Amino acid sequence: MNWIESTFKNRLKDKLAKLPIESLLVEMTNSNYFFPYNIWKKYFDKNSIESGKWISWVATRQAEKIEDLNYSDRLKKIIENEKTEKNFKSRAYFCLGHLSKNLKNKEIFEYLVNRLEIETEENQETILISITNAIKPIDYNLEPIVSILKNGKLAMKTNAAISLKHSENPKIETELLNSFEYEKNKHLQEMIAVTLRNIGTEKSLPILIEKLKVAKGTDYKYFLKSAIEEIEKREK
Repeated sequence: MNWIESTFKNRLKDKLAKLPIESLLVEMTNSNYFFPYNIWKKYFDKNSIESGKWISWVATRQAEKIEDLNYSDRLKKIIENEKTEKNFKSRAYFCLGHLSKNLKNKEIFEYLVNRLEIETEENQETILISITNAIKPIDYNLEPIVSILKNGKLAMKTNAAISLKHSENPKIETELLNSFEYEKNKHLQEMIAVTLRNIGTEKSLPILIEKLKVAKGTDYKYFLKSAIEEIEKREK
């Protein structure tokens, strides 16, 4: 990264870190570049500038790091306001999910999970993605996610399967294995294998090994083999 780009990016990061959460939500859709292209165009080819050069990209990375518990009620207020524009609401969910993850906050996490039961698929997807990397202790309520895994549309089932990573409740492994055996879609099975790679125990091994024996397709075999190897390593 040349010094011009780095200077403007660092200035933007400093600015975004000081913004109130409501203003950060606005910047998360700012499609302007974080440097003045007209001035520095001799250094950049506009056609080759990827999303990482947009203010929205940097703002979204900042949103992933928020840790101020005071943001929780403010974000909930935005979410629950019927007049909130849908994209603004989605960004609020994104921020709240990462706040839950960063603070390891059960109350925020379960607020989001309970919202899955009343939200649109678009917002359900945002919630599931935002909580994927959150640690989920055994006493966390994951039933709304399991319900989507069982009864949702294919794309939502896939999102639900991935979002169950880092679950510490052994019942989740059972639910994932049941879906793995029942579902016929290979991509969904692959994503279940990804989560089992993360949380699976020796209980998963017989099912994954038997499936690998008859598996077809390089990618499909890779996901199964990777899950098996990681579980075996963890269970030694």
